[in-house]
Amino acid sequence: MTAESVEHISRAHHPGDHHSRDDCLVRVDDVHLSLAEAVTMVRHLSQRDRGLRDEIVEQCLIKAEVADDVEPLTEQEFRVAAEEFRHGLGLRDPATTLAWVADTGMTGGQFEGFISGIARRRRFRHRKAAELAGPYLEANRPDFDQVRALWVISSHPINGEFLRGLPGLLGCPEAMVTLGERHAADLPAPLRHAARDTLVGPVRHADGYLTGLVLERHPATPDPATLAAAGTAAFARWLEDRRDRASIEWHWL
Repeated sequence: MTAESVEHISRAHHPGDHHSRDDCLVRVDDVHLSLAEAVTMVRHLSQRDRGLRDEIVEQCLIKAEVADDVEPLTEQEFRVAAEEFRHGLGLRDPATTLAWVADTGMTGGQFEGFISGIARRRRFRHRKAAELAGPYLEANRPDFDQVRALWVISSHPINGEFLRGLPGLLGCPEAMVTLGERHAADLPAPLRHAARDTLVGPVRHADGYLTGLVLERHPATPDPATLAAAGTAAFARWLEDRRDRASIEWHWL
């Protein structure tokens, strides 16, 4: 989807229309989110494992951060935001996008503004994450160690020594085995700060037991991938703090 196709969709409706306070779904500090925007946002949200209300509030907080953003969007920023939107909803072309916009009840002006809003919020998120990444990494270096580990989540406890050869798993009626290399913070909690060649468990984990073996651990370095991961985590923490301080008022219909 290009800027031209978005303009085509905008012209197909009544440009310049804006929502009133009467169709406001939620107020977060000074930001009022319309029902039409909320419907679009709900279908576009990416973190499906998170609470929907928290997601909507956080999007409002980011919207507030870019309220005074007058820096022009580049063609690349607009295009990436539009493609992200289109792929997220499975819209194939301008015709299907136009049908989707009509279905949501948004006007053309609201839709064009929505795509621009995605681009501005995306730009803010990336810049803020990059700003926070270095200090967050320094304060949480062990969480970003590169760790290679083997772990088993099983319905019954198993002897950790069997992980060195795995035959002991044959006696377990149900087990899920994972071998992977990840940042420490992305490992199951019992393994995150275990030293190299350390056996962990069996310990209670979720609805079963976890038994694990740390095969390798390399101290965190400020390489691009690690800084990106630190920025993502730092931004999530920053957003959580902002949400905790926000004044929120829901207007349920």
